[in-house]
Amino acid sequence: MLRLALILGLALAPGLAAAAPWTLDPATEVSVDVPWRGSDVKVRFSGLQGQVDFDETSPEAAKARISVAAASAETGVGVVNALVKSEGYLDAARFPTISFQLDKLTRLSKSEARVDGRLTLRGVTRPVSLDAKVLRYGPAKDDPDRFEAGFDIEGTIDRTAFGSTGGLPEVPADLDLRIRLLMSSQ
Repeated sequence: MLRLALILGLALAPGLAAAAPWTLDPATEVSVDVPWRGSDVKVRFSGLQGQVDFDETSPEAAKARISVAAASAETGVGVVNALVKSEGYLDAARFPTISFQLDKLTRLSKSEARVDGRLTLRGVTRPVSLDAKVLRYGPAKDDPDRFEAGFDIEGTIDRTAFGSTGGLPEVPADLDLRIRLLMSSQ
């Protein structure tokens, strides 16, 4: 998903001189909001890895794949962490990797795009569509030779489509996914 955002930013911003290798910033954050008894439990994932191939002259040809370890899910509460990683939810022991493959990037405006791809969760791959907004795009303040891009990517995921049925109906099927994707060129 992080790769997705990178591609989105590149596609939305005109005038990038040339395609460049991109690196995900460690501050990139992926989270899912899980409604539970009147409030939300925020599940965060760390250690995203990915590869983005992008040519600003042909953004529709962008390719991206990102992944994260299901076991990296963190809520701040040990017992809840164990539940989220358990068989009824992420089933991290049997399906250790969550991944996203970019299929299509559609520019909607100068600062917004639609990201379509395939999400693999619990060994099941399904199409997903996410909305992306540009946060920043341009030369780094501390190094004008380095280019930075940042995006907020959001969408709703039906976890039951991937076989995650733990806690139903108290834990809803539809969950809000949020990605703060930050990256830079080398």
